[in-house]
Amino acid sequence: MPILEAKDLIKLYVQADSKLYAVNRVDFSVEDGEFIAIIGASGSGKSTFLRCLNLLETPTDGKIFVDDEQINAPKVDVNRIRQKMGMVFQQFNLFPHLTVMENLTLAPVLLKK
Repeated sequence: MPILEAKDLIKLYVQADSKLYAVNRVDFSVEDGEFIAIIGASGSGKSTFLRCLNLLETPTDGKIFVDDEQINAPKVDVNRIRQKMGMVFQQFNLFPHLTVMENLTLAPVLLKK
C-alpha cells in the first residue's frame, strides 16, 4: 500500500482567454521506505506538483492520499495531515545564528513540543 498517492491530479491556471495545465492528469505513488526524485525541465510543473501534494496549492481536480486517507476531500484537517509530511523549498532561509541541526529541528521542536 502506498504511503503517498496522487490519482489523476490536475492543476489548471485560467487567465482571461488562456488555460495552462501546470499538472495534467498525473498518477503517482510512493511506497514505504522508497526514495524518489521529481525531475524535469524548468517550468514543467515539478514545484506545482509538490505544492499540490501538501495542499500549499489547491489541485483543480484529482485525489491525493496519505496513508490511504484522501487529504483533499472536504472537511479534512489538513494541518493534522501535514504533520506527517516534510518539504524542502527551492529557496529557503536559514537562521545564521543557529547550527545546521538547530535549523533543521527548529520547526518540529516548536510545533510538536
